[in-house]
Amino acid sequence: MKLSIIIPTFNSSKVIGRALDSIVAQTFGDWEVLVMDGASKDNTGEIVKSYNDERIKFYSEPDKGIYDAMNKGIKKAQGEWLYFLGSDDWLLNNGVLKNVFEQNISSFDVVYGEAEYEHLPESFHGEWSKQNIGTNRCHQAIFYTRNILIRLGGYNLKYASWADYDVNLKWFLNRKIKKSYIGTYIAHFSFGGFSDGQPDVIFEKDREKLYLRYGFYFWTLAQRVNFTMKALAKEDSSLVRAGLRFLSYYLRLEYKFARLFRIA
Repeated sequence: MKLSIIIPTFNSSKVIGRALDSIVAQTFGDWEVLVMDGASKDNTGEIVKSYNDERIKFYSEPDKGIYDAMNKGIKKAQGEWLYFLGSDDWLLNNGVLKNVFEQNISSFDVVYGEAEYEHLPESFHGEWSKQNIGTNRCHQAIFYTRNILIRLGGYNLKYASWADYDVNLKWFLNRKIKKSYIGTYIAHFSFGGFSDGQPDVIFEKDREKLYLRYGFYFWTLAQRVNFTMKALAKEDSSLVRAGLRFLSYYLRLEYKFARLFRIA
């Protein structure tokens, strides 16, 4: 199977039909849908089952939130590629998936395009780079190989609303992971979703440490010094602070040496 589409739901009866309709209407048909429901109290399940399509599967049990549901979907998925759609989102047109999979993407681990969203800042659009890494990329515009998401460990439930950002940093900052920006608009990202506008205090505290952990050599020496200093200023743990202080001292010494010989 080419593609597994994972949709986390919880009391999504008012919106799930639009999401499923946009998938069923696709001219590309080599897919399965896994609706990972968090024990909804409404008739979400009845709506999903009414499609009577063996490619659409419904699983319902209590979970720890949207990213827990997405992790469960990864484990159940049979597709070579994985795609995550919010229950209140939808694919933009009937040819989107065909357009993506007709391209030569077999040599990549991650392929990403664009999401339509009327309130989305310009920094959310275009190819991801060092310059705009401060804003996340919508998972509604990203296709991951199943193998790469398993290798990356799935979504870290430590991050309540930005676990997808954490995953995206892992693949983007890793030079060994092959990624491609295709520019295609994939889906409509609905305003008011779970992570939209939701601060993730723990992620923000960890941000610079994640930059360093996932892509230490991706950054210039000066950027490594900068991130280490910012991480140090946010850290409470005395043990971690000691480690960051040592790293900061080492990097600043290396930076001075490099500047002396004009190699940084």
